[in-house]
Amino acid sequence: MHPKPALAPHLLRLADAGDAKPAWITLLTTEHYNLGMQRAATISEVNGRASIFIGAVSAGLIALGFEGARSRHSAGSTVFAALVLTSLLFLGLVTFGRCLQIAIDDWEFSVRIMRLRAAYAQLVPELAGLLAEADTDEAEVSMFAGRWQALQKMLSVAGSMAVISSIVLGADAGVVAYGLSASLLAALLAGTAAGTVLMFATARYQWGRWCGASSAPARRSALSAHAGPAPPGSRAGHARARRRPERSPRR
Repeated sequence: MHPKPALAPHLLRLADAGDAKPAWITLLTTEHYNLGMQRAATISEVNGRASIFIGAVSAGLIALGFEGARSRHSAGSTVFAALVLTSLLFLGLVTFGRCLQIAIDDWEFSVRIMRLRAAYAQLVPELAGLLAEADTDEAEVSMFAGRWQALQKMLSVAGSMAVISSIVLGADAGVVAYGLSASLLAALLAGTAAGTVLMFATARYQWGRWCGASSAPARRSALSAHAGPAPPGSRAGHARARRRPERSPRR
């Protein structure tokens, strides 16, 4: 189910490059450097987005606190709280979706770096001892291991954004329910139900995206490497014709 380093059908040897040895080395090191920079960019973006969302939540809570201290429960205060919480909910869902995309991109970059390291071990067998983990399955990490794999992904930045967004939705639903019924019990029940539904939905969505990212690319690459070009009229040929081009890592 999880991808493994896709190596060339035959072993690479630096001697096979002939006069192109410098070009081989330059190509591999440049690609390795670019992938490392792209990973750094993903980490920077996800940290920035998470910080913006947390800052907005903090500012929204402060505004709600001042509003609650200034006046008693009224239609105006209910509308104000609903507007603030709805805006925070939108920002949280956007942040969750984008952080999930970034996490998957970062994981794919790490897989590609691992393939390059496996190629280094083939080109220079004398350095294989220094690259002992080059052929390790990238899936053997904490996020993909253990009995609670779905919950493991909730520990990521995207998962944290989903949890906070679920709480914001619960608070928003509770405010609206209290404004309509003036019943604390109704507000608690509505908020709990709404937050639980969103928590479950985001967990399922995140789990599905990770499962798709960890299985489909590896199968496609393996089939393409061993099957060769498919006949134009075959089912495989139609499938490859419909396949989207590889995503650009630039976002």
